[in-house]
Amino acid sequence: MPPTQNEQLIEAYFRMVEEDDYAAVGSFLTDDATWTIVPIGYTWSGRHAIESMALAAGRRRRHDERSHVEIKNWFTDGEHLCVEYKHKLIVGGLRLRLTVDGYCLVLHMRDGRFDAIREYINPPNMAAGLLLYVLLPVLPHLSRRHPAPRSS
Repeated sequence: MPPTQNEQLIEAYFRMVEEDDYAAVGSFLTDDATWTIVPIGYTWSGRHAIESMALAAGRRRRHDERSHVEIKNWFTDGEHLCVEYKHKLIVGGLRLRLTVDGYCLVLHMRDGRFDAIREYINPPNMAAGLLLYVLLPVLPHLSRRHPAPRSS
């Protein structure tokens, strides 16, 4: 039996994470998609706004062979995808390696694309939690300041 649109979407999403290439995140989204980062209570609405957020976040962190995104667990009911991550990253400018073993994304799928994403972050310790609560609220400003190029 051929894979469904949502199964193809999940496979493409996992390839994007494995290749650490989030520039094409917009191709996975509906035009009216939303992305909420729960710890700061901020929601980006629309594919273009989410692309800008992803690019702004990506510019502020780096990955290498020691620091990358690792998918720990995932499941789907065919309409939702829940993914648990361990994220080892290098915070740009600070040369700080940080491991967050507690990222969880809940993604809703519609017509072979994501239309709603909720991101939950559980910092590993108090210092990391304070750093996240200082850095994350800046992300909405950065995503407005450096918008993603409009795709055709």
